[in-house]
Amino acid sequence: MRYLGYGERLLAAYPAVVDDVTERLSVGVVAARIGLVVGGLTCLVVTPSFASAYYLAYGRGGGESPPPGWLAGIGPSWFAGADAVSTYNSYGVVFGFALMIVVISLGVVVAAREGKGTWESRAWRLIIGGLGAVAVGSLMEYGIPEDVLDAGYGFMLELAGFVIIAVGTVVLGWAVHREAEVGTIPSIGIALVGPVGIVAGTAIVGHLPSGPASLLMLAAIIIGAIGLPDTPRP
Repeated sequence: MRYLGYGERLLAAYPAVVDDVTERLSVGVVAARIGLVVGGLTCLVVTPSFASAYYLAYGRGGGESPPPGWLAGIGPSWFAGADAVSTYNSYGVVFGFALMIVVISLGVVVAAREGKGTWESRAWRLIIGGLGAVAVGSLMEYGIPEDVLDAGYGFMLELAGFVIIAVGTVVLGWAVHREAEVGTIPSIGIALVGPVGIVAGTAIVGHLPSGPASLLMLAAIIIGAIGLPDTPRP
């Protein structure tokens, strides 16, 4: 029988404490999964009007212009009566807060899993950190007046966050194939969620941060709905 540390002996002596902690963790994970669904859905619902408001406020080349393609028929109606720039910034704040809910919720879900110290857990930390950078950058860009802080700082933080996310998903795809023996094709699909989702979302929506975040928010909703499997400890 291996030597038990003080903490393990204490928990073994008080099984009720273990049960209570487990129950609290379970409740926290359920709440976090709900947060992933709510936050992800909010970001996706806001995205069309958020991007549309951008074109009405600034357009291409710095002047007002109609949104392209499928966004043309969508108007930013949530903040009717406000000027175009204020409407755009209001959507940005809503998007930033919803994304922050996703970041916190994903952190709780990942922290409750086994597999600490694996490459998979490191990949998740990269992804969560990147999403956090995008959320903070959005709140900086849209929630702080430009006479207080140049919006460019928030925008650069968003860009850095998306780069970190892309790296994180590639590492995650490699890690689940190596450590959890996930098949080659699913692992490649996981690895490409970041890079392909970011590029495709930007091309389709034509706006940052909402466009490149779209597939990521869909993934967050799926994780919230079905959860994440545990991985074996190293």
